[in-house]
Amino acid sequence: MLGIKQFHYFRIYNRWGQLVYDMPNGHRGWDGRLGNQLQQTGVFVWIFSGIGADNKLHTQKGTVTLIR
Repeated sequence: MLGIKQFHYFRIYNRWGQLVYDMPNGHRGWDGRLGNQLQQTGVFVWIFSGIGADNKLHTQKGTVTLIR
């Protein structure tokens, strides 16, 4: 498991590239909304960046499917 020393960002984008979530430090996570609007079922792209225990920059991305 990768230890993270410094968190940079965790973001989620919809299929049009619109930022729907940008995680502030200590936040619980995305609730499937953009503002107060529930997002429809679909695939979203996430990207993470931070400094690992090895003092290197780690950036990862993937997809998540929102199901209602």
